[in-house]
Amino acid sequence: MTGKKKVYIMILLLFSGILFFSTLQTTFENNIFDQLPYNYTSYVSIPPNSENESSIGGYYEIYGKGRDFNFNIVLPGAEDVEDPLCYTQDGLNGTGRINNIDITYNTVMALLSGDFKNAIFNTNFDGVFKMKCAAWTGYGNFSNNGRNFPGNFKINGPLTDWEGTFYVVQENNRIALKADYIYYPHGQKSVDNVRKVKKTYYM
Repeated sequence: MTGKKKVYIMILLLFSGILFFSTLQTTFENNIFDQLPYNYTSYVSIPPNSENESSIGGYYEIYGKGRDFNFNIVLPGAEDVEDPLCYTQDGLNGTGRINNIDITYNTVMALLSGDFKNAIFNTNFDGVFKMKCAAWTGYGNFSNNGRNFPGNFKINGPLTDWEGTFYVVQENNRIALKADYIYYPHGQKSVDNVRKVKKTYYM
């Protein structure tokens, strides 16, 4: 066997070993994540719609196991001032599914230590979600590439529909959801009916 052939064989074996280890590691990490339960609760703040209104505060919870998760947002007292078609004391409830995820050692360690925020922002993933609150239902998608964390959503209400985009960012040690959306009378999306809104929600 010539020297060149030996080098080629060694390179091939080395490459095959790296590929095998990488595949094995990814499978192992994904299997760990799929079995890992989590539960995270924190404060949420919704800004006022005008200067004459005050902000609304409450809490949210995200819990699940692996790729499947649930979430709830509860705003105590809001049911007394909000339209019952838009909000009741049951709050906003939803389910979601992570379709693709790049699990790392830091992801698993952060989840095991209860650092849900760090786990989210240091993991590449994408997925979908559904939600409902009072008489409306909605759906959307999200993705995170380690630098940008955008998403889209659509809400169908009995009187009003909403649709738009959002970006999830870390801001002053908090999670901020920066939304850019439109709303219009249910099923009547036209230039004359559309209203534009930009808001930041803190979580």
